[in-house]
Amino acid sequence: MMRAISVVALLLLATVSNASAAQEVRINRYVLAVSANYGGEGRPTLRYAASDAKSFVNVLKEMGGVQAANVVEVKEPSVAMFQQKIDDLDKKIAKNKSEGGRDEVLVYYSGHADEKGLRLGKETFAWKALRSKIDSLHADVKIAVIDACGSGAITRAKGGVAVPAFMVDKSSDMKGYAFITSSTQDESSQESDKLKGSFFTHSLVSGLRGAGDISGDGKVTLSEAYQFAFNETLQKTEATMGGAQHPSRDMNLAGTGDVVMTDLRSMDAGLDIGEDVEGRLFIRDERGELVAELYKKAGRPINLGLAAGKYSVRLERPAEYKEASVTLQDNYRAQLTQKQFSAIVAEKTTLRGEIGTRGDCASGDTVACSLDSLDHNGKYRVTFNAYDHDKESRKGLQIGVLATKTDSYMLGSQISLFANIASKEMHGLQLTLFYNGVNSHFEGAQISNLVNYAHSFDGVQIASVVNVSMENSSGAQVSGTLNFARDSVDGAQVSPALNYAGASDVQVAAALNIAGESGVQVAAALNIAQQSDVQVAAAMNIAGKVEKAQVSVMNIAGRADGRQVGVLNVCGHCEKTPIGLINIVGNGVWSITSSLNEMGALGLSLHMGTAYLYTALEGERLIEKGTQFKHFSDVTEAGLGLGTQFGKYGSHFDLEYMFLMEHNKVTFNFDDSDFEYGSDNGVNFHHRLRLGYTTRVFPFFGLSVGGTLNVAAQGYGTQIRVKPLSEYHDDFGSDGDKFRWWPGFYAGITVGRF
Repeated sequence: MMRAISVVALLLLATVSNASAAQEVRINRYVLAVSANYGGEGRPTLRYAASDAKSFVNVLKEMGGVQAANVVEVKEPSVAMFQQKIDDLDKKIAKNKSEGGRDEVLVYYSGHADEKGLRLGKETFAWKALRSKIDSLHADVKIAVIDACGSGAITRAKGGVAVPAFMVDKSSDMKGYAFITSSTQDESSQESDKLKGSFFTHSLVSGLRGAGDISGDGKVTLSEAYQFAFNETLQKTEATMGGAQHPSRDMNLAGTGDVVMTDLRSMDAGLDIGEDVEGRLFIRDERGELVAELYKKAGRPINLGLAAGKYSVRLERPAEYKEASVTLQDNYRAQLTQKQFSAIVAEKTTLRGEIGTRGDCASGDTVACSLDSLDHNGKYRVTFNAYDHDKESRKGLQIGVLATKTDSYMLGSQISLFANIASKEMHGLQLTLFYNGVNSHFEGAQISNLVNYAHSFDGVQIASVVNVSMENSSGAQVSGTLNFARDSVDGAQVSPALNYAGASDVQVAAALNIAGESGVQVAAALNIAQQSDVQVAAAMNIAGKVEKAQVSVMNIAGRADGRQVGVLNVCGHCEKTPIGLINIVGNGVWSITSSLNEMGALGLSLHMGTAYLYTALEGERLIEKGTQFKHFSDVTEAGLGLGTQFGKYGSHFDLEYMFLMEHNKVTFNFDDSDFEYGSDNGVNFHHRLRLGYTTRVFPFFGLSVGGTLNVAAQGYGTQIRVKPLSEYHDDFGSDGDKFRWWPGFYAGITVGRF
């Protein structure tokens, strides 16, 4: 009997010993954290890849059982360096491997990627090669966490079955791999200036610190952390310009026991948030950096693992904003309940990282939260007073005989004789005879007989005198005198007098439009813009840069990528040839040619425009035949022409047509302050087609020579006076309708830019 008892005792002891041994299985965890802000030319440089990697490493060292000696951090590596770091880590694992122990490796990457692989500067680490490298590691469990665009492609490089989490406690026996990515194969992964990190890593780290502990057992499993990160990432990115981002996973793990990523009980300090707290929580450290963010529902507590120090906790709910301060100490867990929060004034915020038109409640925009709560929970009210003043948030209609005013947010209408004023954001209608004012953002319509003012607006401002906005707005400003937008108006400004905008899509005015940047400016008098797509005016257009076109009597531009069409065009740098009577182009043709031709005429010609098309103004006077070029005759010519240098500057051939008017004995009479212009022989016409060549001797100086074909026609004169000195010409036609033609030549000197 005693022997049987001894045998049973020995068996029980062996069982307990085996169980104890199982409990003492040693786990070695290794982390390789890689960050790369630069992804090659044409890709925006990231700002927070390194800080994302640091956050991931810190939470695993603090709560995931990872020793500092087993952490390798790499910044901006080449493909070769990345591969070498994996090989070095594999050697370290093999060297430290021991009987009965289990080795786990976590490879984290934050940076650029595409459908081909990780983008490391100008190089690409192919998904297949990366996966092969990780698979070849001599570890029992291999995990990759990849926060990059299109990172979901790696989960398709090999088959797998989604099973629960990868980081295991000491009672488990797990082997295999797990790949977690921040997005699917064809999605962009995004980072946020507000979070100072990526949406995915920020959400994953918050979950690992305890926000993802749905079961409340003080441990965070992969399923809990992944589900938390998935929901938070998707919620934060649905309204961004990059679009909704869906994290993905591929796991193939086999074994027994529970799988744990972090253990909150391993932290000496912590924060326990009570059951009565409900809302979105933002937890910041002493430096103001956001260390955790989560939405907490009432009815269950949440325990977070945080390092010792001072923290501020912000609680946001619809139209309610509160804060609390807590100090965490080693070996102490602080308690936070609803009573510890104090109300604060919520200010409008700009979400730099979360790109979109306007924020929403889910993204942390407190103004949107207030308006959403007012819209869904506020009661519609109508009030009527001589002076109607409301200090609370307002949904409904305010009517004041003299004036109305609201100190808080408003959805509805304000109507009065003299003034309507809204201190905070308002959506609706303001109608008055004199002044409408919104000191924040306004959406809707402002209609006044005198003045409308909004800090910014989406909608329309209509006033007899002036409309004013100070920040970026969209819609229309219509006034009888002046529209003023200090920043931009994504829409139109219409006024019979003056429009001014930092930037505007369309400006229409009878007198003057002024804009820093403008899409289209249309004015009866003058348009002025630092940069404009199109300017159309009856008198003058002035722009620092014109993208498409300037049309007016006079056009002036520092740079014109589009076309100038007018009588006088002035352009510092033109990409296209202006069309006009006088074209002054800084990078074009501006030259003067003095020449002598077959008629014995000394001419002076001014060329302005571009090598492709220039206008020419010319005047010449014939030298009296037989005077050895010592005396001029009474015959002069002046005219206008068009020409081309066949698109070439410097030494070039040119083809030119010139229309000249011939005068004989031109007289000027200034008696009695009257100006008289006349010619004893009337006015005749001279058409000339010229083909010439100019050779550049040195910069801004050249010699010109060429041949001409000339046709002179009797106009209002009695006879045609122009002809070659050698009398080689042919006359034809009848009295009163005579013509003369002849071939000719010219030679001269050209100075200027040609």
